[in-house]
Amino acid sequence: MKRFPTLLLPTLLTAVLLTLAAPVRAQATLSLTGGVNRTSLSTDADGASSVFESLTTMSIGLAATLPVSDRFGLQLGGRYVQKGGRLDVLGVLGMMGDMFGGFEEMPPGASFDADYEMDYVELSALARVEFPLSGDRVSGHLLAGQALGLQSSCEAVVRLSGLEEPPFNVSSDCEEGGLDLRKIDFGLAGGAGIDIGLTDSIDAHLGLLYALGLSNLFEDFGGSAKHRALTIRTGLVLPIG
Repeated sequence: MKRFPTLLLPTLLTAVLLTLAAPVRAQATLSLTGGVNRTSLSTDADGASSVFESLTTMSIGLAATLPVSDRFGLQLGGRYVQKGGRLDVLGVLGMMGDMFGGFEEMPPGASFDADYEMDYVELSALARVEFPLSGDRVSGHLLAGQALGLQSSCEAVVRLSGLEEPPFNVSSDCEEGGLDLRKIDFGLAGGAGIDIGLTDSIDAHLGLLYALGLSNLFEDFGGSAKHRALTIRTGLVLPIG
């Protein structure tokens, strides 16, 4: 992951220097947010556009916004976020059967899938552009920048149901299951949000954040597999400093 020190650190240092040097008129703030993710893994394995379906997961985090001017600022964030994807095993087997033959179709209503549920601590440095929407009480903003995810755990949950036999459900640690995963996920992030004044000092926040992973997750995979996650976030914004 050589791109992290060459890309993310200069962005952080430059933005902090600009923040310290510029005449600051806006208020620094701290955002406490929680949200719901729609996350998946984008793949190009063996010519298939994707063999993974989406999962619904959660995210919680903190972000400090340091103003450079009335409209521009730097948002430094950290969040706990769950990512991953659902592997449609039947779809993969069917694709292989079409290519090589010999696959016997499962009965109607049968399902066979594997969820890869990964927990990350994600750090981000995002440029923020703010604009008014309705007087002094409602404002909007756009975000764009870089993110670094550090994987803390990974669990694989395999389910088979819809057969005459009882449903089969087993979970295991990804490494115990023989998956060699990258622990660092470098990527880009961008989004938008609305802040609504509740009091003179506290705002309610509603926003979207999209994370685009650039790192190939699986070390030994027949192609690339990269994180994609769209988060709907709500929370509170408090003044600091």
